[in-house]
Formats: sequence, structure tokens, C-alpha cells
Amino acid sequence: MAKNKQSSIKVQKKEINEKHIKFYDKTLSILEFILDEFSRELTRADIEFIEMPKNSVAVLDFLISAIGKVQKGQRLALGLDEDKYENIEPVINIVEGLSEEKI
Repeated sequence: MAKNKQSSIKVQKKEINEKHIKFYDKTLSILEFILDEFSRELTRADIEFIEMPKNSVAVLDFLISAIGKVQKGQRLALGLDEDKYENIEPVINIVEGLSEEKI
């Protein structure tokens, strides 16, 4: 009975994870569309970069934040951050108390 329950939970987790991946993909597509349209609007507005309206800066900040959240969610749903990276840097041994006279 416990094995069947574990199997059911694994299936449920897989289905939920797949839904999350689809959700994040759809959200990213929407954000891409908004960013493209916003970019076109800014180029047509004929404004100086320094004089960019604060609401435009706020919209851009929101889009960047939203894209970052989608990326984090996608990485989590796809298991991209679960990989353990092997540290391949050489070990450095520090020897204390050496003097040039003893070498």
C-alpha cells in the first residue's frame, strides 16, 4: 500500500511540475510580447534617454523583475539547479613556519 501511495505521489509531482513548466513558458511568451511592444513604443516616443518618464522606467523594472521570477521558476521546475557541480580547482596547501634558511 505504501509503495502504491509513493508511486501516486511521484506521478502527481510530475504532472504538477509539467503544468508549472507550461505556465512559465506561457508567462515568458506574454512577457516577451509586452517587452517587444514596450520597446517599440519607446523608440517611437522620441524622448531623450535622460528625460525618460519615471513610469517607463517603472514598467521596464517590472518587466525585468518578472522575467527574473519566471527564469527562477523555470529553473526550479526543470531541475536545472539540482546538479551538483564538482569543484575542480586544485587544493592549495599553506605551510606555515618555513624559513628560507631551512630550504
